[in-house]
Amino acid sequence: MARIYVPANAAMLRTLADTGELKPVSAVHTVTSWLRREAPGADEEDLEYTAFDDAAFASLALLPGSEPRRVVVSADVPDERVTAHAEGTGADFDGDVKLKRVAAVHMDDAEAAVVIAAAGTADDLAAVEEHVLDWYAPSELQELLAALGVLGSRNP
Repeated sequence: MARIYVPANAAMLRTLADTGELKPVSAVHTVTSWLRREAPGADEEDLEYTAFDDAAFASLALLPGSEPRRVVVSADVPDERVTAHAEGTGADFDGDVKLKRVAAVHMDDAEAAVVIAAAGTADDLAAVEEHVLDWYAPSELQELLAALGVLGSRNP
């Protein structure tokens, strides 16, 4: 199994909750052979954090103006469905991520969303990187979406 980090947004989380599947719209991120070569002394946790952080940065491109919260979905998927890019932590993923494969959902809190909205107009990435995404269990997905006001077919 490979742990992948999928850049996402609130609308993609709604789809995951409604259908039980998430279709990545860009490269996923993972610990690649390239990353292991570039950081030979790093432990597995540090390598995973690098891939996770790259996914969080990539999620900036998916943010709508009204709810600028970075989202990353961590999932464990079969190795053969992941093809690493030649450099970096990016990888292609073949198919959809099933909800049962999701290990966690990570998202910015409301305070970080304000900073990200301001940074989006000023390109202040350092301010964005100061915020660590909050962790949520997959079982908390409906509550998380309700708190965001992102209602769907399962939440009338």
